[in-house]
Amino acid sequence: MAEAQEKKVALEKLVDELMKDQPSRQTIKKLTTELGLAYSVDPLTQMNTVLQSMNSVYLPSNRRRDLES
Repeated sequence: MAEAQEKKVALEKLVDELMKDQPSRQTIKKLTTELGLAYSVDPLTQMNTVLQSMNSVYLPSNRRRDLES
């Protein structure tokens, strides 16, 4: 349970950093590495990766199936 909460906090930090006018690539690389996510220099690709990961963390699996239908 604590691991899921830590992942949520790290994902939120990553989103906050990506939303900045001048995001820190070093911070983004560090957080993506910690989360086991792919890093991309393209901000849109990176945000897509993060949002997909957040979807799996924040939405229970049965709710995710409902949304995909």
